[in-house]
Amino acid sequence: MTTNCEPCYNRFARSVMQARSTSEPELLQARRRRRDSRETERAATPRRVRRRRGSTPWLQRNALSVAAVSVLIAFLGLGFGLLQMLNRPDTSSSSAMTASLAQADLAVATNSTSVLTASTAGAPVQISAPSSSSVDTGRPIQSNARVLDPNYTVASGDTLVKIAQRFNTTVERIQAFNSLPDPRALRVGTKLVIPPPL
Repeated sequence: MTTNCEPCYNRFARSVMQARSTSEPELLQARRRRRDSRETERAATPRRVRRRRGSTPWLQRNALSVAAVSVLIAFLGLGFGLLQMLNRPDTSSSSAMTASLAQADLAVATNSTSVLTASTAGAPVQISAPSSSSVDTGRPIQSNARVLDPNYTVASGDTLVKIAQRFNTTVERIQAFNSLPDPRALRVGTKLVIPPPL
């Protein structure tokens, strides 16, 4: 059951105003009339429905913050790139150094081939780069190379997993050392190079 209370309220407001008019000065009566008329206008006009904050997407609410963060990240990336360019060594001297090292490696390869063929299989071979005037290094480059011969013959029932477990290595290392495309294609009597244990 709904009732319209506006006529009742208006009658009540008029009666209150009449009662006040006899006892209050005219200035206070005018103020009260204005206030009462504002209250009736507010009651008559429907209130606006407030929009919920969650009804707008997050990106739309925080677009300015997202733009500021992305600009900051772009400036940081640009600064980091410039810093890397400034700290990069001179490329003209590095290309000359690379060419001279390539020549030194070529000389080492030609000098060490006779040593490798003359050495016994499995023994360490000493390789040293010849000192050249074009390469200005403080000490000569030295490295060791070891010739690996097949040291295991596949028996019946062997798999790469069993062989790897027996020699404390991995299947991938055995495949890499022996260039085996398929680990299941082992044949009895095949000789394999077993890599050193891990």
